Amino acid sequence: MSDPVLSVKDLVVEFAGRRVVDGVSFQVAAGECVAIVGESGSGKSVTARSIVGLAGEGARVTAAELTVGGQDVLALSGRRLRSLRGGTVGLIAQDALVSLDPLRPVGREIGDTLALHTGLDAAARRARTIELLDRVGLPDAELRAGQRPGQLSGGQRQRALIAAGIAGEPRLVVADEPTTALDQPVQAGVLGLLGRLRDDGTGVLLISHDLSVVLGIADRVLVMTDGAVVEEGTPAEVFERPRHPYTRKLVAAVPAGVPRGTPLSAAVDPAAGPAARPPAGVGRTSGRRVAADDAPMPASGDTLLEARGLARTFQVGGREIVAARDVSFSLRAGRTLGLVGESGSGKSTTARLLIGLERPDAGEVTLLGEPWIPLPESRRRPRRPLVGAVSQDALSSFDPRWTVGRVLADALTRGRTTRPGPVRAEIAELLGTVGLDPAVATRRPLHLSGGQRQRVAVARALAADPRVLILDEPVSALDVSVQAQVLDLLDRVQRERNLAYLLITHDLGVALHMSDEIAVMQEGRIVGSGPAATVFDDPQHPYVRLLRDASPIAVGRADRG
Repeated sequence: MSDPVLSVKDLVVEFAGRRVVDGVSFQVAAGECVAIVGESGSGKSVTARSIVGLAGEGARVTAAELTVGGQDVLALSGRRLRSLRGGTVGLIAQDALVSLDPLRPVGREIGDTLALHTGLDAAARRARTIELLDRVGLPDAELRAGQRPGQLSGGQRQRALIAAGIAGEPRLVVADEPTTALDQPVQAGVLGLLGRLRDDGTGVLLISHDLSVVLGIADRVLVMTDGAVVEEGTPAEVFERPRHPYTRKLVAAVPAGVPRGTPLSAAVDPAAGPAARPPAGVGRTSGRRVAADDAPMPASGDTLLEARGLARTFQVGGREIVAARDVSFSLRAGRTLGLVGESGSGKSTTARLLIGLERPDAGEVTLLGEPWIPLPESRRRPRRPLVGAVSQDALSSFDPRWTVGRVLADALTRGRTTRPGPVRAEIAELLGTVGLDPAVATRRPLHLSGGQRQRVAVARALAADPRVLILDEPVSALDVSVQAQVLDLLDRVQRERNLAYLLITHDLGVALHMSDEIAVMQEGRIVGSGPAATVFDDPQHPYVRLLRDASPIAVGRADRG
């Protein structure tokens, strides 16, 4: 092994006397990728950010050794630390929307890094910016360089952030959850890019909660929990023969290769409270709850929602973008249709069309055999409770001023009141259904964990007794064990209530575990569909083959059956 570009020995990070990183030691050599895996709160991101002097306000950082490229990070001044970032070390953060300036085009972000750390003139910086955006797989790079972050999808923003992180050709790249928001083909492309950087002699420190991400790229893996490294080894040693109970729990929670209906989590998250069941006889006419209508409960397999020939286009930068073109499918009671495809393929637009948040240019949707889209909202409103939705970012979907009780009271009464008192019993029932203690009703979403917030989002969607749930990336931002609990929850609720699900996801492991059928979207079209167990067996469309080949773990982990 060559001399390390990063050397960490006995790293300790404390906040107000609380130790969040406890004696962590490791090295990253030039041309080596070291991955740190663990769940939220394990200390992995604080470890990574300490390397560039960004542990956080109020942090006390000590170490027997903390050097990057031979420089003692703890001895550097603020000016020299700023020079280190972007030049010697490229930092790729997880949250692109926060990391990128919302008022500036993304091309300017990359250009500024080039201006600080290279001698390129303005024309050369512009050309290099386009080259970098192409390199990270951002389509229409010249157009995207002139757009602000808010005009890009989540995956597109993340790719722009990665381009900015590698612009200065750093000796070490610290990638903190760089693929969380990306679909499988783009994720594979980004990991391939990081792999090529490694092969060219760049050291890579990869932080991830997604075990499948690190398997194909890491040379060594460190598993962290409670601020300490509990296991270390090659990917094969750590994931095929895990020794520590925590590592075994992480591996068991991965959905790839686990058959439909098989629970992923052995127990409910202790922090969530007991997983209570609703009392016998409590259902869609419970108490003060406002029922959507008096239609009989459908039988399993009945078609509840059907889309026929949906089409939608948008004008972006003077160009016509096709978000949906002749999209047709049906959602059936007690069954899940997984809708997969890369960022910008039209999955979320399709969901918005079904909910009525976008008006189609052509096509129609029926709900329980009756017209639904494109009826005017005034005619849809009485039946709107029949269709619920759970979004990717639960926190941004809640009013931050409201308690969980107010959120659920508003949903239970369809906006008639936000006072929890009149519907206290129904709120407790809903929280019990999703495995949360009734005491959570007094807390605000900001003070809940990610998994707890997503359970509240599911509870809110169930409040009006829907027949159909639209699940738009419901677990993509969650740790693997919390993801397992939420997927098990959704599976149980579907069986108990005979719901139809549309599950939108970029994770083939999640889609194959949860879905009865899968439809694959590309450029607004469904290019492949069929039973989940066979849709990728003999794909007829090149993109379906690409999607399968970009996720060999999700499709081929026969040993997990």
